[in-house]
Amino acid sequence: METRAEYLRRKFWEEDEKNGSPIGKPYKEVEYILTHSMQEGWPLRKQKLHDLLDYARQHSSFYSKYDGYDLNAYPVMTKTMMIEHYDEIKVNPDCIPGQNGPVFIQRTSGSTGNPLAMPQDTRKRQRRIAEIKYMVGVLGYQSHEKMIHLRTWDNLTRRPEDMEEKDNIYPFDIKNLSEDRLKLLCDLINEKQAVYLRGYASTFDRIADVVLKYGYSFPTLKLVVATSESLEDDVRQKAMNAFGCNVVSQYSDEECGLLAQESIPTLPKDNRMYFNWSGYYIEVLKMEEDTPAEYGELGRIVLTDFHNHAFPVIRYDTGDTCLLLPPDEKSNGYPVMGKLYGRRFDLTYATDGTPIYPLAYGRILKNYDSILSWQFVQKGCKDYALVLVLKYEDSEGIFDMIRQIKSFLGDDANIEVERVNEIPLLRSGKRKPVKNDWKK
Repeated sequence: METRAEYLRRKFWEEDEKNGSPIGKPYKEVEYILTHSMQEGWPLRKQKLHDLLDYARQHSSFYSKYDGYDLNAYPVMTKTMMIEHYDEIKVNPDCIPGQNGPVFIQRTSGSTGNPLAMPQDTRKRQRRIAEIKYMVGVLGYQSHEKMIHLRTWDNLTRRPEDMEEKDNIYPFDIKNLSEDRLKLLCDLINEKQAVYLRGYASTFDRIADVVLKYGYSFPTLKLVVATSESLEDDVRQKAMNAFGCNVVSQYSDEECGLLAQESIPTLPKDNRMYFNWSGYYIEVLKMEEDTPAEYGELGRIVLTDFHNHAFPVIRYDTGDTCLLLPPDEKSNGYPVMGKLYGRRFDLTYATDGTPIYPLAYGRILKNYDSILSWQFVQKGCKDYALVLVLKYEDSEGIFDMIRQIKSFLGDDANIEVERVNEIPLLRSGKRKPVKNDWKK
C-alpha cells in the first residue's frame, strides 16, 4: 500500500467521523444489505421504500394523488415524462431533510438523447459516495489509491486541480482518441504509478490497441473499470491482455448512481452483474408492458431510488435493457443481471480522421436548456448533422454548440443543424444519439 494513499484515506475517515459520519453510516448500511441475504435485508429496504413513498406523496405535487405502498399503483416514468413533469416532481428545498445549502444539479449527458438536470440533495450525494467506496472496495481497490479517470472533461465537470492532491485522482480527457493522445495516457499511467483506471467501456478498445502495438506494461495497475456502456466480450479480452489485470464492467447512470457491477475475478466473457440493492428497488419489466419480465427474457431496467429527496425517482425507466437471471451462489438470494444491453454508439471521426468518443457531444449539449432531445450524425468525411428537438428557438445557443463541437471535429467541419419535431426511436425503445452513416 502506498503511504500517501493510506494517509489520505485515514484522514478522510477521521474528518467524516468528526462531522457525524455522513459517509461512514451509509457505508455500513450498504455493507450490511449487500453482504446479507435478501430476506435479512428486506425489512430495512422495505422501510426505505415506504418512507420514500410517504415522503413523495407529502412533498411532491406529482405524487400527491397516489396512495399506498404497492409500486404497481405508481406510473413507470421515462426521462421525457420526468422532463415534462419536472416542476411537479421536484421538492421545495425547504422541505428536504438534512439539506446543506442549495441542492446539487446533476446534469445527464443524455445517453438516450434526452438531457435532464436532476436535483440531488445533500444526503443523496453522500450516499452516492458511500456506495461507490464500498462497491469499488470489494473489487480490490482501496479509496485514495492512485486513480486515472478517463472521460470527456469540460469546464463544468473537471475537478479542481487540488483534488488530484487531495484524492489521488488524475483526470484525463478522452474526447480525442488519436494514437498520440493515447500514448500520452499510457505514459501517465506509469508516471503516476496508477492502481486504478476508470473510463467508458468502448474507450478501452482503442487504448488496448495502442498498448499492444507499442508493448506497454503497467506494473502498478491492478483494476480497470469500464462504465457507461455494455462491455463487449472481445473488448474485455483484448483489454485484459493489454492491461494485465481484471477488467470489470459497472453499470451506472448520472441520474441515480452506481447500479450494478461484476465480481472479481472477471472472465473473458459472459460475466454476470450484481445489482446495488442497497440503494434501489430494481424492477426488470417486459419490453411492451409494465409487468415483470421472466428469467432469461429481455426486459427494461426500472429504478426506484430510496435516497433522492430533492427529486423523487419512482419507477424510472432508464432506457436500458438486460437479461434477468435467477439468484446464484454470489447474489445472496437476489436476482442477477445476465447481460446488459443498450448504451451502444457509433464512433464518429474528426475531419482529420481522428476518432471522437460519442459522449463528447452529450457533454456539450446537456448544458443547453433549449434542447429537448438531440442526435448527431456523421454523413461524410467532413459533413455532419446536428438534429435538434427544441423547447424554444435558441440561435445564440446553437451558434455556441457548433463552435464547441468544431473545437474537436475541426474548423473545416460542415455541421448542418436540422430542427425536427421528433427523433425516431430504435426497436429497443431508445434513441440513438450518435450515428455514423458514412463510415462503419
